[in-house]
Amino acid sequence: MTEDPRRLRWAANGARTFRIPADAADIALVEIDRGMRAAHFRSDAPGAEAGVQRIYRRGSVVGDVLIGGSGLSALTTRLGPLSARGVAVTWIGAVDAHSVCVIVSLVAGSHVGGDFVDGVDDAVHALVSRGIPVEDEGWSRSVDVDQTLPANPRRAADLGLTR
Repeated sequence: MTEDPRRLRWAANGARTFRIPADAADIALVEIDRGMRAAHFRSDAPGAEAGVQRIYRRGSVVGDVLIGGSGLSALTTRLGPLSARGVAVTWIGAVDAHSVCVIVSLVAGSHVGGDFVDGVDDAVHALVSRGIPVEDEGWSRSVDVDQTLPANPRRAADLGLTR
């Protein structure tokens, strides 16, 4: 199910799914890293048990309570360490010998959904502009991702990724 990314900015945590050639996976990670940094997320090294290639975090619980609870999230989501909290993951899995599926999912922090959507869209556009063939499945709600994958918020929470 493909969702309207504008709706995902404010209503739900979103996930973008796309397929690329297997030999472009490292380039995809570089572009996703760049897009997530532009969205004010910092990369956090995942443990082997996490089953993800990247974890991105931003903000803090204190900032999330202050900003999210005050109704000021639209104005103050980028105030550094006190910004609204968000956790995103990148999962890459083999489809066949020549292609991989990439899912970039916001598993916590709907207040930062707008920045997340922009960062991921920029990464996908960068891949296309590099001439990498992208089979884009578009946006969906992250809760609609396969529940066995760490890109699903419930599974991510079970693995301790949303802390």
